[in-house]
This record gives sequence, C-alpha cells and structure tokens, in this order.
Amino acid sequence: MHRYLSLSCLLLAACGGEGDWLVETWGEEYIEDTLPAEIFADGCSVTYDSFVVSFTGITLLDGEGEAMGEVPAQVLDLTEPGPVQLGAVTVAADHYSSVRVVVGPAPDSGEAVRAEGTVACGGQSAHFAWAFDVETIYDCEPPDLTIPGGGSDTTQLTIHGDHLFYDGLVNADAEVRGQAILDADADADGEITPEELRAVSIPALGYEVGEYSDVLDLYAFVEHLSRTIGHIDGEGECLVDF
Repeated sequence: MHRYLSLSCLLLAACGGEGDWLVETWGEEYIEDTLPAEIFADGCSVTYDSFVVSFTGITLLDGEGEAMGEVPAQVLDLTEPGPVQLGAVTVAADHYSSVRVVVGPAPDSGEAVRAEGTVACGGQSAHFAWAFDVETIYDCEPPDLTIPGGGSDTTQLTIHGDHLFYDGLVNADAEVRGQAILDADADADGEITPEELRAVSIPALGYEVGEYSDVLDLYAFVEHLSRTIGHIDGEGECLVDF
C-alpha cells in the first residue's frame, strides 16, 4: 500500500491543508431487522435481539503505516437503527488507502462481540446468546477515501451479521445455514448454549475449515466466523491475521 495524491485531489486542487475523517458503522438490515430465509441455503432465518461490537481501535494510516488519526473506542449494539456516527478527526488532506480496525474485549464486559437472537427453521426455533472475547485486527483498504482540504470524507465500518451462519471458513462459495445451529439444542429447551455448540463435531457436519484444522467443534467454528464480520464501506474486504 502507498500514499499518494489522488487524481481527484489534483483535478480539484483539494489536497493540502487539513480535512475531517468521519467514521460510522452499520449492521445493515440483516442485523437491524432479520436474516431472511431467502439468503439461507436451508430455508432458516435469524432475528437478532442484540449484536454488540466493541471497537477498541479505529485508526487511519498513511503509506508508511503511521497513524494519522484515531477515533475513540466505543461499544455499540448494531440492532439500533444506523448508520451510527463513531467520531471525526482532523487529518492531513490526502488520499488514504489504509484503515486499521481493532475489535477487542470491552473493559467492562470482557466481550469483543456478543450476539443474541433466535434461529428458526421449518417451524422450530431456539434462542442463542453467544459472547466472544478474542481480539481481531482488521486491515482494510477503503475503495476511495480522499479527504480534501477544508472538507471531509467518510469511512463506514460495515458489520455483516450473516457471517456467523456460514458453512465454511475459507471457501468463497460458503453458504448461509441455520439448521446445524438449531439442531445443536440437544436438550430441546429452546436455548442453544456454547456448551451445546462445543458438542457438535465439525468433521461430522462436513463444514469446510481449510487450513484451520484446529477448528473441530461448532462453537470454535462460530467463534472463528465472529472474526470475519468486519468490512469497509459495504462489501469492501479487510485482511485478518488469525
């Protein structure tokens, strides 16, 4: 990655001086409303009661990897209507191609991501409440972040709630499925616990793990997926070093 004056800066003579980097986050309709049956390969659906993400670091980097501006840490429930503004910071006017986002344990709860909701399949449903405490660093490349002198540009940290229900960790063709999650409720009490997820064998399910051969149970599988929820500006990809 490198830092350079963008064509838009040159044409508009907008670079030089300072501008404002605005940062927001959004869980889209999938978290705010529902994961509908049409996106599930097995016809299930999911509604989130809460989807809490702890942003412990949001930093704009220059081409040398130096921090140019940072937005304060925040913990947000993304079921609330968004996009939600996270903050603004004044930085040197320029084109930027690197944003680093850290999702990590919140000081009060120790949780990085917490998802609660209901999965429904074929007339049956069960509740879940899962918390994950693993820190994840997302290195993201915004598609076109140009901050003009005297102006502003916005970065959106887009959180994808459907990722928790993927049936693969690495395959580009992974599908969204809920039946295995619902079936994990072994005692049929309507609550899918982390312990019940740990009792489900990933090799038995046939879910793909690629190089992550240590992911052997369904809880570890979903925890891994919880570290892939971060995107930038909608569908923009972010790199994660697991």
